[in-house]
Amino acid sequence: MKNNILFFKQIFFFTLSLFAINRLVFLLPALKQAQEKFHFPIAFLFLLFFVLSSLILFIVKKVSEKSFDNTGMVFMIATFIKTGIVYFIIKPILNLPNHQIEKTNCLIVFMCFLAIETIITIGILNKKQ
Repeated sequence: MKNNILFFKQIFFFTLSLFAINRLVFLLPALKQAQEKFHFPIAFLFLLFFVLSSLILFIVKKVSEKSFDNTGMVFMIATFIKTGIVYFIIKPILNLPNHQIEKTNCLIVFMCFLAIETIITIGILNKKQ
């Protein structure tokens, strides 16, 4: 249970840090105007990715405790499902013209969360060796 809280804290502080950096970037005048036209607020994106990443890490941790050999496969399947969910949620902005900044922001946030999930999962896999 203590380890589950540790993973939750890691992803929570990562989310807060990344959110603060993202908000600071969008304080620049040119980007601030673009942000006002965003289809999804930045806070919604971070909440979405935080919930999905927390869920993935919780599932991966539980699987590693029950059946360690399947941990990597569960992580890959969960990440694949997350990608599909995110695609269908952000699909409305993919077809919008002149929303390149929002598309890029979504991609960068997705990649950052994927990186932290991968790093934490690697830590889970290395602890059993």
